[in-house]
Amino acid sequence: MPRKRISTKSRIVKAAWNLFYKKGYEQTTVEDIINASRTSKGTFYHYFKGKESLLNSLSYLFDEKYEELSASIDPDMSAYDKLLYLNHELFYMIETSVDISLLAFLYSSQLVTKDKKSLADSKRFYFKWITEILEGGLKSGEFKNTSTAKELMKIYAMYERAILYDWALYRGKYSLCEYSDRLLPHVLDTFVNGI
Repeated sequence: MPRKRISTKSRIVKAAWNLFYKKGYEQTTVEDIINASRTSKGTFYHYFKGKESLLNSLSYLFDEKYEELSASIDPDMSAYDKLLYLNHELFYMIETSVDISLLAFLYSSQLVTKDKKSLADSKRFYFKWITEILEGGLKSGEFKNTSTAKELMKIYAMYERAILYDWALYRGKYSLCEYSDRLLPHVLDTFVNGI
């Protein structure tokens, strides 16, 4: 039963963000989301209070992408290469399927919300999996053990938030993927050499 609930919520979130990207947030109705996700009105309102509450579900969408990638990534890749790959794949998804104005809204709302800050929730799959990869890199000696996995995770997450914020600030005038593909190796090199 819990498995079905997760997949239903996931279907609603994916349908909503797909519609927000294609039609725009303002033009998308709850009825559109219900139809696209093949759910009922009661099911929709079981998970979400309304369309506005879906804005905080973007981190859920990101985690869904990471869970999808966790099933297909080569476990023999180095930690360094895993992080490059995951960042590229997530940023490609964001660049090609997330409305940039909604991304900017989410980031700005995280600064002022009194509710749970979804992007900084350490219980997210994102934080758990990336920390696990960093721990593997430290254990194997690939990353210098001058920092803990938790400290490296903080730097990595801060890097990704900064790049996304900058991209949103400049309204996507450059390729998010290409920009991060050039910059992330410099961050990861500091993990290799020690901070």
